Amino acid sequence: MMLCLLLILASLTQAVPHEKMVEHRSLSSVYTVVDGPITWYDAKAKCEAMGCTLAQPKSEQENNAIQAILPGGGFFWLGITDLNHEGRFTYYTDDQDIVYNNWKLGQPNNFDNIQHCVDMNFNSEWNDYICDDTDTGAICECPPPPPPPPPGASGDPHIRTFDSRAYTFQGTGWYILFKDCTNKPRFEVTAKFEPREDSTPDQVRTKIIAFNVTVGNQYAIVNGLDVTTGSTGGQVTDAKVITIQEEDKHIKLHFTSKDTTFTFNWTLRKHVLDVSYNGSFYKGSYAV
Repeated sequence: MMLCLLLILASLTQAVPHEKMVEHRSLSSVYTVVDGPITWYDAKAKCEAMGCTLAQPKSEQENNAIQAILPGGGFFWLGITDLNHEGRFTYYTDDQDIVYNNWKLGQPNNFDNIQHCVDMNFNSEWNDYICDDTDTGAICECPPPPPPPPPGASGDPHIRTFDSRAYTFQGTGWYILFKDCTNKPRFEVTAKFEPREDSTPDQVRTKIIAFNVTVGNQYAIVNGLDVTTGSTGGQVTDAKVITIQEEDKHIKLHFTSKDTTFTFNWTLRKHVLDVSYNGSFYKGSYAV
């Protein structure tokens, strides 16, 4: 079963990092390995340039999560030092005493009184080492990305499709937003775009002003806050399949196809149309 989506003026780019990175999500952080050779100070700068910090494992679980992404050899910087307090290791971001450690036997030993930064070997064991010397790499600890949006489509006319792709659309007129693409389509949804008040002849800016939902032989047209329902055959003989609720400047519309219920939230004040769905029949079956 296929659900066709309107993909509008697609222009997608993907940033490519300059360092080789491997990610592992654990607990509330994302751990990323940055390849070296690299000093502790340069590793700190690279992590912070990415919006992250040098990793500061505070439990065995976090330490194991970091080890799980390490290659099979080498040493990797952590965000732990005794630069501010000789012999007392703290997290470099807040200078608080470490609450967990996994020192290798005989470590830390501050060899020659010049080892003040901590790294981890591929067995997850910690060592103190010279901050200005180079290690194999470093581990950055980054905040997790925001949760993905719920399955659905939305637009104003900056459209997010059901497969979470974003497009900006400035055409005018009626366009298919999405539909059932089987031999005998069960439904089709179209939306009407018109110029916004701030449009100019040189730069057209559009907004959704109306949408039309057709399910079987029944339809509902929402134009502003005016709602028209009916049948393509002139008379509704089947059970009502489209339900509509109106409140102030907000309209909610529902219809169900197979095991999937589609919910439309239309806010006139901002000309925003959000569509979500709940069900498995159409899940993962998007086609352009």
